Parts: sequence; C-alpha cells; structure tokens
Amino acid sequence: MPQNVLITGTSTGFGNLTALALASRGHRVFATMRDPDGKNREHAARLRGVKGIDVLALDVTSEASVDAAVASALRSAGHLDAVVNNAGIATIGLAETITPAQLLHLFDTNVVGVQRVDRAVLPSMRARKSGLLVHVSSGLGRIVIPVVALYGSTKFALEAISDAYRYELKGCGVDVTVVQPGAYPTELGSVEPDGADQARAKGYGPLEGALEGFHKRTLAMRSNPNAPNPQDVADAIVKLVETPAGQRPARVPVDAMKGPLVPRLNEAHAQAQRELLQGMGMGALAD
Repeated sequence: MPQNVLITGTSTGFGNLTALALASRGHRVFATMRDPDGKNREHAARLRGVKGIDVLALDVTSEASVDAAVASALRSAGHLDAVVNNAGIATIGLAETITPAQLLHLFDTNVVGVQRVDRAVLPSMRARKSGLLVHVSSGLGRIVIPVVALYGSTKFALEAISDAYRYELKGCGVDVTVVQPGAYPTELGSVEPDGADQARAKGYGPLEGALEGFHKRTLAMRSNPNAPNPQDVADAIVKLVETPAGQRPARVPVDAMKGPLVPRLNEAHAQAQRELLQGMGMGALAD
C-alpha cells in the first residue's frame, strides 16, 4: 500500500537514494532539504522531476522551518505514515581541536534537529495511532574511534533519544527504529568540516597526524570500485517503511565492513535494558 513519507536531508547521500527508492515503489515522498531554490537548486530540480516526489524546504536547525514543512506535507497528503530523520553533518578531528561552537552546531543539527522534527510530526501520528519514526544513526553510535568520536557522540545521543521515544510511544501505535550505517562513500565524507583549532593537534604523538590519515582513508574508500554501496542503507529504510506496523525491529545495522560488532553491542544493550525495565516494573516496554 502506498505510504506518505517525509525525509530530511535529501539533497545527496542516503536521503536522496531513499527518496528515489521509495518513489520508485509507488510511495509519495516529501523530500526535504535546506534552500531548495538556492544552493541546492540542482539537487531539488532532479528530485522534482521524479513522479511521486514533492520537494520542501526544511532546515532542521530551525523550528519554524521544520513546523512549516511538516504543516505543508500534512495539508497536501492529509497524514504522514513515516518520517525518516536522515539530515546530519559531521565535524572531524581530535576532540580538543573541535571548538565549542562547532560542537554546539553538531548537536543542534544531529540531535536537536531530530527532536524538532519528531515533535512536529508526532501529534498527528498519535492522533491516528499510526506512524513510523526512522532515525538514521551510525555504527559510531555504538563504538568510539579517535578523530570521529565527537561526531559519534551525537549518534550516541540519538540512540538514547530513539530508545526513549520507542518505549514511550509503544502504547500510541507509533513505531521507532534506528538505522545504523557503517562506513559508506557518501557526500558527507567529502564535505565534513575539520576541527577548527588544528594547532591543538600538536603534541599528540602518534595521533598528531590522525586527521590527515583519516581523510586519506576516506578518499581511498570513495575511489575504490569495491566500496560498500550506499544503496544498501536506502534499501534497508524502504524495507522498514513497508514492514507491517508492530513488526519493525528496534535497530537495523547496515555495515558491510564491521561484521557482527555493532549487532553484538546492540544485543548486549537490549539485554541490559530488558533487565532494567523489568526491575522497574516496565517490562512490557522492553524490546
């Protein structure tokens, strides 16, 4: 059955591929991005040429922008069946080199931005007792790697927010699922800003050149014809949208490189949460 799906961050990457994949299967897609009539004009034009896709302006760092885009989608479609929180940015470097202003912007986009979108769509979903929230996290929401650790901290936060919403919405008919991509050659890997205070990287011994090494590895992956295909992530999201309500898993790792590492951490987390919630008399909320 065709569904109405709003996706954030569709100019490129996972969001763009997901919008195209859903539309190809007959779903109606509200593909959102910042400045579709300005800097993202070409990306927006390509999506507007696809049957089933409506392009809307949405900046997740602006509550007014989020509310306006969601209201426009609801007026047009009547309701939203699913929302894919995909928009995000990455700031890379040793933790000390990332300024407080950069970290605030990182959390404002990757964490608070998701909260803005969820708050905008949930009243109508709860009223219908039906809906799906998909949060695009990362394997870095479970593991910590130097140089990308502060970016990963936003994904750790998103994992916790997703758990909170999943538990709290179980009686409301709204499913919540986290998608955890591994390393994929998307545009995010080529445009991410570095920590602005690189002078502080001096004196870190073997890690002093870690940022340069990270960028070299990223470039090598992007140019490797055997690199993992980002379409894997889009296909996983499509499958979630089309899975019957109440049958969607809490987490979907999509990683061709790390193997069972993240799934093992997910299961350990789920077990700990089951024990905690049962001990609190909330066992019915556990996954």
